Amino acid sequence: MRRALNSAAACAALLLLAPLVTAHAQDRDRWRSKAPESFVANAQINGAAGGVASALTIKVDHYTADGDHDALVKALSGDAHPAFLDALRKAPAIGAVKIGDREIPIRWGRERPTGDSRRIIVVTDTPIYFAGAGAVDAKPTAGYDIGVIEFTVDAVGLGKGTMAAAATVKPGGPTGVQVDDYSGKRIELVTVRRNPS
Repeated sequence: MRRALNSAAACAALLLLAPLVTAHAQDRDRWRSKAPESFVANAQINGAAGGVASALTIKVDHYTADGDHDALVKALSGDAHPAFLDALRKAPAIGAVKIGDREIPIRWGRERPTGDSRRIIVVTDTPIYFAGAGAVDAKPTAGYDIGVIEFTVDAVGLGKGTMAAAATVKPGGPTGVQVDDYSGKRIELVTVRRNPS
């Protein structure tokens, strides 16, 4: 009789735990990498001379593996931008940013869940665009060697973000990585849309 009661209690516990286990598995699967994937973003920057708008496509074949990520973090931690840039350019291309007919390789990309959304960051191995470089009093472009795009999309695939189109990075800031943009102002990605698979 006692064995039967113990067995019944164990079955009841399993039945109570089953929905939690299933919910955890569904949550894990929900945020599993969706690569390869691509996004269309509408970029906009406003300045004293007016505004510029453009569309770009962000194509991610796969996200950066942990080993490649660790190598870049190690290079960046030395506070030597040339060492980080060298490591970035040696990393395998994992996708591309396309503006018009121009394609810029993506060398680093990571995603992580943030509540009901995904935060995605990609880094290109060359600048995407020098906003303000055509001005008469424009500062030198040397040292602004990469592009950094950061955006958030919800479960439907809609979101927004920012782009440092020509940037330099170094350790620091609240996240541990400080991104300085050539123009001094990030370009707004006013809309981001994930392309249907």
